[in-house]
Order: sequence, then structure tokens, then C-alpha cells
Amino acid sequence: LWAPQGDLNKDGPLLRLFLSDDFERYDTPGQRFNSTIFRGSIMPGWRIKHGDVEIKVFTGLAVENRVLAPDNPADALRGTHFGAQMAAELWWEPTRATMLAAAASATTIGSEYSARMAGGWRLLDRFWAGPEVSISSDAYSTQYRIGAHITGLKAGILEWSFATGYVEDSFHRSGIYGRIGVLTRY
Repeated sequence: LWAPQGDLNKDGPLLRLFLSDDFERYDTPGQRFNSTIFRGSIMPGWRIKHGDVEIKVFTGLAVENRVLAPDNPADALRGTHFGAQMAAELWWEPTRATMLAAAASATTIGSEYSARMAGGWRLLDRFWAGPEVSISSDAYSTQYRIGAHITGLKAGILEWSFATGYVEDSFHRSGIYGRIGVLTRY
């Protein structure tokens, strides 16, 4: 996140640069499938804070690159695609020791969307920990996740988050998921 006015804690314009790299693997009775999905977006937005509630909204451009193994040249989402993206984030600290967070995003690339909700307790005055639930969907399937997260672990200019839990998709395949996130604020 970057704030042109120089302070991310003030209401006003923001710029969000988002990059992710996702590796997915699943097996069928006859074959193993792997896909690597790079996603990126650059989105101007706005921050609004009222009391203990903070809301951010963004809209901008997105890019996605999918590499499939085994390769499937007939797959419409294979390769690099550009589109529009919208996102919103909510952060609320009802007390000094508790938090609630929600985020949602949608893009025109493959009609993808995602949403996440999390709650947490402040631990050791260093980070938040608690449960999370999320859903994500694209042209292939919908994934449902339930797990636990650690959010807001600061190390210098970096802020880390971690999550793990159970995932199931619309084909009734299931397993574990892991997520590592890092952000910096300017």
C-alpha cells in the first residue's frame, strides 16, 4: 500500500499493488494435475476510518498467468490474461484485544471472485490469531476453506500473515491449505 499524502493512517487516496503466486495440485484416478497461477493487480483506492472501523475500496487493472501441467492448449484460461478488478477490505477492532476482518475481490478474468472473514485475539501484543473462513471461485471450481490465521506479525518494514486449515472444492476434493502473506506500507 502507498498513500500519496504520505500517511496510510489518514483518510484519503491509496494505491494498492498486489502480487501472488499460487500452486495447486490435485489427483484423479488416472492422472495428477498441477497449475501455477500468478496474479497481479494495481488498483487506486480510498481509505475511510471511523472510530475503530477501517474500510478500503479499490478498483483497477489485473493480470493473471496460468501454467498447466499437463498442458492443455484448449483451456481458455491458459496463458496470460488482462482484466479489471475490484476489491474491498474491512478491519474492525471492537476492543483493544479483538479484531474482525473481511475482504472481497472480483475480477473479469475468468469470472473469478473471493471473500474471506476472520476473527482474532491480540496475543503477546505482537499479532492477531484466530479462526478464518473463505471462499474462492473461478471457471474451474469453487473452494471453501476453514482454518486458523496469524495476522499482523511485524518484522521491520514487513508485516506477515500465515494461515492453514481444511479446504474442499465443488468436486468434493479436499485437503489442507497454507497461506503466507507479506505486506509493506509506504
